[in-house]
Amino acid sequence: MKYVAFFLCATLMILSCKQTSTTKNTSGKTPMTDSLVNNPANMVDSEYRRGASLISKYDCLTCHKLNDTSIGPSYMSIANRYSNVSGNVDNLAHKIITGATGAWGNKAMTPHPNITVPDAEEMVRYILSLKPKG
Repeated sequence: MKYVAFFLCATLMILSCKQTSTTKNTSGKTPMTDSLVNNPANMVDSEYRRGASLISKYDCLTCHKLNDTSIGPSYMSIANRYSNVSGNVDNLAHKIITGATGAWGNKAMTPHPNITVPDAEEMVRYILSLKPKG
């Protein structure tokens, strides 16, 4: 059963690599411009620039998009669900590295053991910074 789940996840990742990495806005609202979709170097808030760059560097955009659900939840959905506090940063960084299932349904997030804890924490802080202020 583990092998079937792994094969299905790997197949989905390969197929999704063929999709465009731009975000399609289906809400009818003005699309959010973001370094994730465009260029991390242009990000105004330099505190989170490194996290955005790391997301672009790794395979995150294979399963996650800024505003739309793809294989995994959108970054905006994650930001809206979790507040930007230390415990959430630690927990989500751990999930990036070890993989997880259940928080967003039965789709499994593949583990990324090649990502260091500090890098995963930077990525999480960036994602959580996307939550609208107010």
